[in-house]
Amino acid sequence: MDADGTALDAPIRDLAAPDGGHDELLINGRQIHIAPAQLADLDRLRSFYQHLSDTSTYFRFFGIRRSIPERELREALDPEVDRHVTLLATIDGELVGIGEFIVAPSDDEAEVAFAVSDDHQGEGVATLLLENLVAIARRRNLSVLTAVVLPDNAQMLLVFRTVGLSEQARLDDDCVVEVRFDLRAPDELQKRSDERRLNAMRHARVQSG
Repeated sequence: MDADGTALDAPIRDLAAPDGGHDELLINGRQIHIAPAQLADLDRLRSFYQHLSDTSTYFRFFGIRRSIPERELREALDPEVDRHVTLLATIDGELVGIGEFIVAPSDDEAEVAFAVSDDHQGEGVATLLLENLVAIARRRNLSVLTAVVLPDNAQMLLVFRTVGLSEQARLDDDCVVEVRFDLRAPDELQKRSDERRLNAMRHARVQSG
């Protein structure tokens, strides 16, 4: 509960249940909807990647890709592909962010990746997607989430450092940053999430007032 008695939302929700997703608040107070991807989202997923800037595409795929193979798009959206979890973030129906993880053969860890539209970077979209992916990973008893990030992708590295998870990062021989989150170690994810919600709610009240 915040200083004026406004109740906080429930703890970070688990989207493993097919509830159609839920609404969150960005740091600027704007509402965003986060939901599991479906095959019906294929066209707007394709369009989303086509409209990413070269820089954002490079950060996501470590190279410029003018189009994403149809097979990759369908695998990211197919609910029957249990090892690939994809969440979509939308504002007023517009797709603005994608967060996903792919479970490793060991069944103990998964690799996460994110893409956020250029117009909405720096608003907390990737942070909210990561929070929800963590909830799903823990529900599936995964112990580690990993990520591979280019060293000059400062925004994504900042998300990983500040989300509140127990994190280790190192620069490997390929000059990329390997990040590991220990999901079974003590962390401050819920505390940081509550703080972000409070700030977002205050921004929302200012905008509506």
